[in-house]
Amino acid sequence: MKKRTFEVDICSDSQSSLDAHASLSIVEQDRYFHTNNGFRLPLGIYNVSASRVCEKITRLSRNIERYIRAGNVLSPINRNQELMQETIDYLELTLYAAAEHVDDVISIAAGFFPTKGKAKKDQGYKKLEKAIKEHKKFIATGANYLKHKQSRIRMFSMEFRQGGVTGSLHGYFFEGVENGTICPDPTIHKEQDVFSITTLVWEALYLVLNLSKDLADFLRASVKIPAGSANIQFPRLSQAVIAAVRLPIYTFGEEHPFARSALRIKSRNNDYSELDSGLYGSIENRWSKDVKVSFGQVISRFEGDGVTKSFRFAQPKSVSFQHWE
Repeated sequence: MKKRTFEVDICSDSQSSLDAHASLSIVEQDRYFHTNNGFRLPLGIYNVSASRVCEKITRLSRNIERYIRAGNVLSPINRNQELMQETIDYLELTLYAAAEHVDDVISIAAGFFPTKGKAKKDQGYKKLEKAIKEHKKFIATGANYLKHKQSRIRMFSMEFRQGGVTGSLHGYFFEGVENGTICPDPTIHKEQDVFSITTLVWEALYLVLNLSKDLADFLRASVKIPAGSANIQFPRLSQAVIAAVRLPIYTFGEEHPFARSALRIKSRNNDYSELDSGLYGSIENRWSKDVKVSFGQVISRFEGDGVTKSFRFAQPKSVSFQHWE
């Protein structure tokens, strides 16, 4: 798949940077069947859905920032239990909201046809479904494990030192059972035991951006809506991007979304001060490319069930500091 480049204006009063807004804002009523089936107008569905997932991304990012700022959360273990649980809650809520956004985009597209059967025969709709299937893989799998496999997200942390900087890298895993041993779920973690919490932020954000582009392409191809600019402000996307960019970027062996898509951030008033969190590894305080990194204590956080006594702790496949380009 060709690498896409998205541009987002972070000014609070800027026009929406989501491609779908332009087309959905000018579609004529005789082109859709959403209201006949008891749904909102297509633009209404999109606004509610995109707002929800962007809000969850923003809150998750802000919680992660607070969690990182809390200092060395490895010792003592119980020092930041409440903040850790809040972060887990928003990891789960973000997965759910992103997965529901996928369903909402499909509903928007299907609503431009009198029946689902007619939609399935349309080449543009088929192309949209194929694109969505590719973009949603990680998000849909995670949400499915939470909803249908009774899995729970647990936190992972490890200490690092680079030059004079010390800190902790945080990840998460889906708790499972293998031969009576509590461990990272052997199916979803077949390739690696743990994922970076900041990578999930970008997975969800790029899902919104990619699905917006895919939906806009579908509307132009199948509904014959001309390309144009939207007279719609959507500050929640800007807020989500700002909150995400303030975080350090690193992986524990997974592919980072930056490998598949690029983001260009602009500010109409040239004010980028909100991007500076001061956190090491964030866009305004980048990882060193020259100084050697060492790693220290590692901890996997499980919750006891009062019965199980056997646990296998998570071990990262690798650790990679991602660099802003």
